[in-house]
Amino acid sequence: MTNWLVEAASLYESEVAFGRSTASQMELTTPVNKRELPCDGCKFEDRCAARFEECSAFRTWSKMGDFKDSDVGRNIRAMKG
Repeated sequence: MTNWLVEAASLYESEVAFGRSTASQMELTTPVNKRELPCDGCKFEDRCAARFEECSAFRTWSKMGDFKDSDVGRNIRAMKG
């Protein structure tokens, strides 16, 4: 069988076994940031970018869209990912 035919057969078998996928029907919401990126204007901006580091403010902003001004440049550590 050709490659596309094998893939099509596999998709058909999956649909028969598990039912039609609803993944394309899921609504994905994009978080709305309350503030701009905390790195803009930070004295550690270039250092963090070069070393792949992030501070407490960036981690909080990434999750919540907001951060405390006192967290900018605090607890800088390597990015996880």
